[in-house]
Amino acid sequence: MFPAPILTRRLVLSVLVALMALPGFAAEEQEGEKPRLWTSADGKKLTGVLEEKGEDWVKLKVKGKLYKLKLAKLSQADRDYLKTHKVKKPLVIKTELKSYKDTDLKKTIKNLDVEFRNVEENAELYLLVVWISKKKSDERGGDVSIKEKLECFYDRDGVYSHEAGFYDHKNGDDYRGWAIRVMDMKGRILAERASASSYLRYLKTVVTRRAPRPPEEEEEKQGR
Repeated sequence: MFPAPILTRRLVLSVLVALMALPGFAAEEQEGEKPRLWTSADGKKLTGVLEEKGEDWVKLKVKGKLYKLKLAKLSQADRDYLKTHKVKKPLVIKTELKSYKDTDLKKTIKNLDVEFRNVEENAELYLLVVWISKKKSDERGGDVSIKEKLECFYDRDGVYSHEAGFYDHKNGDDYRGWAIRVMDMKGRILAERASASSYLRYLKTVVTRRAPRPPEEEEEKQGR
């Protein structure tokens, strides 16, 4: 808890927390388990998706229903497969936008939390965050444009905060929105999302320095 004087000085407006229902798309999001043909100990076949596994059991999803089976009921080949197989789960990406006023600096602080769940072991994700604003001094409309960008790398599950400040004076800038892109190290786009679908276009125009490149693009670059 902050002491009361700090709350009075820095948080004149109450913190606004909004879970964003994000427009956008996932071009090639990390996949979970695919359906597999399983064989029972008595030779019967069934197709199901591996959901979980324990020391002596597995959970299989068959036609939308979840079944927990003892390993002893599966064939020896399936049991051998499960000894070394790690269950793959889809990558989950969530965002939360927070906002507060810093009256000392006459500034509005925006904080975008990006949460990753089910990041693959020994994998790394590239995150591009783009903040979008409009100059207050543009009295006749003016252009909405990119205020700043952040390029980050993450290799484990967690909630990661990304901050931008918007000055409230007449030469400052009005917050308009944000956009993010998530890529793997092979240069594949896993997800692109934004506070409004129209802001996805800024991801195509922003200049990046650290974004992973697909192998064919990297070879082309080196060949020049």
